[in-house]
Amino acid sequence: MREVVVTEVTFHPTQGGYVVVLRERDGERWVPIRVGPGEAQSIAFNLRGSQYHRPMTFDLVASLLRALDGRVRSTSITRLHEEVFYAEVLLERPDGEVIRLDARPSDAIPLALRLGLPVLMAEDVLEAAGKHGFPQLMPLDEQIQQLESELAEAVEREDFEEAARLRDQIRYYRKLIQPDEEGETRP
Repeated sequence: MREVVVTEVTFHPTQGGYVVVLRERDGERWVPIRVGPGEAQSIAFNLRGSQYHRPMTFDLVASLLRALDGRVRSTSITRLHEEVFYAEVLLERPDGEVIRLDARPSDAIPLALRLGLPVLMAEDVLEAAGKHGFPQLMPLDEQIQQLESELAEAVEREDFEEAARLRDQIRYYRKLIQPDEEGETRP
């Protein structure tokens, strides 16, 4: 297993939506993993160390484990099959027994980030899905800045239909990275 680091979460149309980018620690390979909008927001918030007003699923899992005197030993992305990534969470019970749980990477990653644990990836997954160099993906906050610039240009050209489309896209992206007062996203 190799340790990977979450470097960014972004929207990438050619990848089919939201992507979390995992970069090999002490290496040059990186792996894009597609995730849903809710999972993207969860990972982005945990990456920044933000707190929700109400507990999220990964907070609930962490609280349950603490209440039961258990702990998460590791989170790992273990395999890739037909373009689907699979993960495992290793739990340790108070008696030392280790339990291996099947998980989606989009659930295992925010749990690891919240608990301050490394994310591991199987070497064969890195070999099969890893890309070399630097990803050409743009983080959501930078995409918002670019869209705001395009919005100003559209308004200046008096292309109000395009301006409205850009405004709606900006609002959608902002809701993905900024929850409302109750800590919920409503994209």
